[in-house]
Amino acid sequence: MTPPPGTKKPLITANMVTFARLIPMPLVSWWVYQGKGDKDSLWLALVVGTLIGCTDFIDGYLARKHGPTVLGGLLDPIADKVFIAFAYMPFADTGLVPAWVCALMFVREFFVTGLRSAYEQRDLSLKTSYLAKAKTWTQMQGIGVIVLFPLTEGGRVMEWLFWTGIFGPLVAAGALWAIKKKLWRGAFFMSAAFVAVMVVYQRGDHRFTMDFCMFVIVAITWVSGVDYIVGGWTQLRGRGDFNRADAVRLVSSVAVPAAVFFALVESPAPAWPVIAVLALELAMGGLDNLLSHHRVASGALWWGTRTLGSAALLAAAALVDGDAATWLAIAAAVLTFAGAVAAAALRLALSR
Repeated sequence: MTPPPGTKKPLITANMVTFARLIPMPLVSWWVYQGKGDKDSLWLALVVGTLIGCTDFIDGYLARKHGPTVLGGLLDPIADKVFIAFAYMPFADTGLVPAWVCALMFVREFFVTGLRSAYEQRDLSLKTSYLAKAKTWTQMQGIGVIVLFPLTEGGRVMEWLFWTGIFGPLVAAGALWAIKKKLWRGAFFMSAAFVAVMVVYQRGDHRFTMDFCMFVIVAITWVSGVDYIVGGWTQLRGRGDFNRADAVRLVSSVAVPAAVFFALVESPAPAWPVIAVLALELAMGGLDNLLSHHRVASGALWWGTRTLGSAALLAAAALVDGDAATWLAIAAAVLTFAGAVAAAALRLALSR
């Protein structure tokens, strides 16, 4: 969107904020890994992760104030998903959350992204539900809650946090209604989620409470996509033109996260190439949505070669030992990166 003539260009744009919050995301992963024996690192992960989450509101505000852009509409959801990858994968790898539950969350993200590309190619439009928006908030809040458990080792701090999570959103919603007569429906979702966690927390089993938090996050993530999956799939089947490219995208939406978490848990390879594959594929999915809208998305062969090829390499890395596992994981990251560069080049060519 181009600002009207005579409009002063803002000093800080929404896209600048989005790019800025991408930069420290790998550091959050690093600090979570270091936090296994160093609480100071976990505090850094918590503080920086919280700041990254807050910038999501800032770039949203700037986009509404100065007008959205095509690039911003692409970057913002990509940044959200990449942040989730950089946070939750170390959680799974270090045992803070069950890896298989975490994998289910990313299967949903990839599956919906694959469906969205199919919809975009056919000009099918589906309204994003409010719960889908609340899903992102839930995932980001979950990062803070999960990090705080090992930092506080349960205790009164977590109890006060949960009480704040229950009543804080309701108070904020009441204030918003009193001032602007606007209903913040997300407050009720947030409060209800914290009520459920608080009930479980009262059992006194902190490990179980952490796992339950992750189950709640994944449940909300999947429920938020039900309308999109069911409604969109019904429209897609009704057209009768479901093709190989669509099938490959949906198959890879399960294969990639499954292989990633298999390698993360079972492979002796370093975590960084495995995390890189997931983060890059999430970014590629968002870019693919845009390219699908312009009818220049990758075909079945190229998409399948990259996604299923990297998934096969990661699965192999989980089945071998020593340096071979490392090189296989790196090869998967290189293959994914090459695909990302090619897609980005296509996007730049399209914008000219």
